[in-house]
Amino acid sequence: MKYNFSQHLHNYSVWTAARASQRGWKNAKTPLIKRAIDNSDLIIFHTLKEINSPEKFDIFHRDTAYKIITSLSNSGIEASYGRAAKIISIYLKTSIIISESGVGMFSKIIHPPIDDILLKNLNKANKTLGLKGIKWTKLSEKEYFEVIKKLRTLVFESFWELEKYWTLTE
Repeated sequence: MKYNFSQHLHNYSVWTAARASQRGWKNAKTPLIKRAIDNSDLIIFHTLKEINSPEKFDIFHRDTAYKIITSLSNSGIEASYGRAAKIISIYLKTSIIISESGVGMFSKIIHPPIDDILLKNLNKANKTLGLKGIKWTKLSEKEYFEVIKKLRTLVFESFWELEKYWTLTE
């Protein structure tokens, strides 16, 4: 098979997702994360036109997260829902949102990557959301979707715009 741009984008998306999710995650090597991604439907997400609402994306997200968690578990790696969510969000951010310049239906519904920097800055700006002390690496499915529900109360044209709160400070 000839190496093409689709494979190149997939490989880069896998790498970014793996690197972003590996913080403090013992034994979660990039090849194992790649296998987990390859065992999910992430690579074909852009073809799934029926995913056209936040509710339908959430269904896809749950299914994909459990495929990733199962694959990693089969490799001896324990993965929380928060870790799987980070893999999904970074993969889709790289392969869809950035490659489509942040426009289109998918940019409106794909969850932004949740991490300590985003949660800390969102909590500073919007204390009523109650995001203080949340550890993304430990989130269960229920806790993750509680965070997403809170984030959806903020008004943005596209969900990725929430990342304006992802800023590094001294």
